This record gives sequence, C-alpha cells and structure tokens, in this order.
Amino acid sequence: MLRTLQPAAVAAALAAAGGRRAAAGRGGAAPAPYSTSAGALDWLRKFTNYEQSGVPQAAGTNTDAGFDLARMRRLLADLGDPHHAWPAAAHVAGTKGKGSTVAMLGSILAAAGYKAGAYTSPHIQALNERIAVGGRPISDADLEGLLARHGGAVEAAHLREGGALSDFEIVTALAYKHFQEQQAGGGTGLAARGPLMPPDASVIAAVGHDHAAALGGSIESIAAAKAGIMQAGRPVVLARQPDAAAEAVLLQRAQELDCPVIHAPQEVEFAAAKAAAASSSSGSSGSSDSLLQLLRQRRRMVLRGQTAAAFVGSGSPVELDVRLRLLGSHQLDNAAAAVAAAACLRRHGLDRVDLRSVAAGLEAATLPGRFQVCQFAEDAEAAAEAAARAAQGGSSGGDGGGGEAGPWVVLDGAHTPESSAALASTLREAFPTAPVAVVMAMAEDKQHREFCLALRAVEPSVVVFTTVAIAGGAARAAGPGQLAGAWQAAAILGGGRRRGGPRTRELIQASLTAAVERARMELRAQRGERGVVLVCGSLHAVGAALAQLPLAC
Repeated sequence: MLRTLQPAAVAAALAAAGGRRAAAGRGGAAPAPYSTSAGALDWLRKFTNYEQSGVPQAAGTNTDAGFDLARMRRLLADLGDPHHAWPAAAHVAGTKGKGSTVAMLGSILAAAGYKAGAYTSPHIQALNERIAVGGRPISDADLEGLLARHGGAVEAAHLREGGALSDFEIVTALAYKHFQEQQAGGGTGLAARGPLMPPDASVIAAVGHDHAAALGGSIESIAAAKAGIMQAGRPVVLARQPDAAAEAVLLQRAQELDCPVIHAPQEVEFAAAKAAAASSSSGSSGSSDSLLQLLRQRRRMVLRGQTAAAFVGSGSPVELDVRLRLLGSHQLDNAAAAVAAAACLRRHGLDRVDLRSVAAGLEAATLPGRFQVCQFAEDAEAAAEAAARAAQGGSSGGDGGGGEAGPWVVLDGAHTPESSAALASTLREAFPTAPVAVVMAMAEDKQHREFCLALRAVEPSVVVFTTVAIAGGAARAAGPGQLAGAWQAAAILGGGRRRGGPRTRELIQASLTAAVERARMELRAQRGERGVVLVCGSLHAVGAALAQLPLAC
C-alpha cells in the first residue's frame, strides 16, 4: 500500500516545488502558458538572428572582431537610457548556472517585496520568457505595446547603424525599456560581453567550454570574455569555478580593476545533505522514494564573511535551514552565488532583503528545463486515480512504483561537458537504479564527444539520437548520425560496455516525438523497475518536448 501511494506523493512534491503543472489531454501536448504573437516574431525577423545562424568567430572577444557595444549604447540613448532608471542591478555571466542564479536571486528579491526585472536568454518555448518582471514573462499585449511605442526608434537606429543591429541587441534594449516602464528594480542578466551601466554586483557563474570559437578558442579566453562584465571598483561575486585556469583569469582581471571579490563557496556553505524521511516511503527502496526524499531534502546553509555581515552586521557565522527546489549539487553553487549577490544588493540599498526573504526565495525558485521531472499525462492521470482509490480503501490496480507505471520524463537543457556531468550525477541521485533511455538532440557547434563521455556515467540502456530546430532553424542543428558517432567515440575513450550489463543500444529517429516514443517502447519492453526517459542536449530540445509531448510537469 505504501508503494501504491508513491507516485501521488512524488507528484504532490513536484507540484509543491512550484513547477509548471501542465495538464495535457491524452491526445496531445499541453498548451504553452504564453506565446509570442505572430506580429512580434514577424517584426523581429527583419534583424540578424545569431542564435539561428551561429555567432561569428571571435565576436565575444575584446578585439576588432568583437561586437560593438557602442552601437548598443546609442540604441539605448535613443530609448531614453532606460537602464539608468533602475534603483539597483546585478549582471550575471558565466557558462553554466546563469539562469538558475538569476531565478534564485529574482525569487529572493520577490520574497523581499521588490519588483525585480530579469532579462535572460535563450528562451525555452516563447520569446516572452526572456523579459520577466516579478517572475512573470511579458504578456503578448505588453510586448506588442512595447514594439508599437518604440519600434520606430529601433528601426531608425537600425538604418543609422547600417543594418548591424541584431535581434538580440534589440530585444535586450526593449527589455530595459520595459523594466523602466514597469518601474522594476533589481534587473538581472545580460548575455553580451559587457554591461552598459555599472552594476551593483557582477556575478560570474561557472566558466566552462561553450561558444569557444566566438570567445577566442581557449578556457582562458572564455574566462576573459566573461570577465568583461566587471566594472572598476564594483564588487564581483565568483561562483565555484571548476577550472583553475579560468579562475586565475577572473581573479587577475578583478585585481586589475580593483574589484572587491566575494568568493561565494567560502561565504555561503551548505552542510552535508540531511534527508527528511518520507512518511510514505518507509521500508521501500525504489527510485520514486529517492526522488521524493530529494524533493523534501532540507539543508543547513551557513553564511560567513561579507555575506553574513550584510545581514547581521558582523562576519560571525549565520545559519539558515533551507530547501532548494532546483535539484542537484551544482545548484548549491548557484544558490551560494545568488545569496552572495543578494547581500551585495542589500548593501547597495535594497534593505528589505533579509534572512527570511533569502530562505523563502530559495525555496520558491524554479526554472523549466533544469532537471525538470515530468510524467506522461496519461500516467499522471492513472496514478492520481489509483491514489484516490487507495485513499478510499479500494484497490490501486498496480504497485505504482514498478513496471506497470509509465516512465518518468526528465527534461534538462545540459549541453556542455560540465553540465552533462552534473546531469548524470543528479539523475543517479534521484533515480539510483532505474533503467534510463536517453533522447539526445544538440546544436552542431557543441562538444559532442565530451558531452557524451560525461553522460555515459548514467549507463543508459538505450540512447536515441534525433534532431531539433535551433532557434527555429536547421542551420545549427546537429544531425543524429553526428551525435551517434560522438557517442561511439566516447565509448572508445570510456569503455564500451555498461558495468555488469550489455552494451547500450544506439538508435536514430528523425524527430523528437518519434525518439521519445521509441525510448518509451524500449523501457516498456524491459519491464521491472519504473524507468526514466531523459531528454537532453539543448534547451531547444526541452522546448520541443514541452511543446510536442503530452506531459504533466
């Protein structure tokens, strides 16, 4: 009976985690909670889309080939320099963890009663996601109004600049204008290589291998590009850096600019995990139990140094009991950076940010596509019906945690070697022994072999390679055969067979929906413990899954 209730308990924990609870019918995918109007998309198609075509080589370096921020400053001046109206700002850069750090920092500010604007990229399902106030993406009506009021000025600037303005620059400028019009303080995020006003805190998340050609080709040049957000004399929050060479570049640049450095891992520490016993999982050891315990896990967070002093007036350690909704040990590093940044903003005038809002904000923060645990809608409905019958003393019609239940679906936008390793670790923490079917789709310009090598730690029973559009186009999409070759190369480097099991089956499907259905069939054929379909390799793959599959998340 305890195992029968398990899927409902997990579903309740997932819902409590603040994830989007998309209820889809059996016949199709759940509708997106918002969409970008056709008029807005048509207007933006006038401008160069580097996400679709690929960022030019060395475009993110401090060279003649780099993007010209002067034209961005001129565009903002045409719009009335909206970024100068913000009471406080944080700028988050890095390779991995930017979105999660912004989500947690924004959630902390919201818990403190501030109306925080956040600009992030890329989006998962709709362009609206990039421009958010108070955690809510801009509505179609507000986006269309923004274009109606300021589109003329943008087009005039585009002509003046010889057609050089990209859609990213334009959406960035319009986001700033929207924040000004909404009187949103605490704006966060800008993915270009330098801010256009001195932020109250620059935050650099983990630097790793991504966009290498555009950023100079080495880990040192990538770090130098990320360091471009630092401003003389302004504080810099450094998240845990996995690469010593990258960290050395960041520290050297901070020293040159006389930037106070806050080392987030030293100032915000999390004690060893303390799992809360799940009342419905006593005596059970299935993967559902591990997931439930992970969702309910509370941690002891210890603040020290400048971060503690910002809240209590001294550097004496301060302890908080917190629970994170964003799963994985790497999210602890992002949380540390977000808390340290919140302390910086408190020192610069946002004095409503206190320990209560820090704890509440961390617990409320969620982000789609970052180890997002879902079920197929029909399985979620069946589990809910079984739980209802069990609660009324009837038969559940199955064990709910074994082979009769449909697989879990995990959506994760990991696309670098570092994020692949973090995904593999988190997946096996949540589902220690479950059979896994991987569905992989990636952009062409990623490190496919290194990504696959890290993901092989999952020891999937099957991996299905497919392709998805990248930013709405096929120019940057990797072919499934290319990914299969990378997996096989990784197998040679890492050993071709799973420990104690047969070789991973490798399959190719032409579309994401076909790939997921094949993965589902493969798991169904195995029977036994409830399996996991993992969709990964790109946030575009996550977006396609949410748009095309009947999921409950």
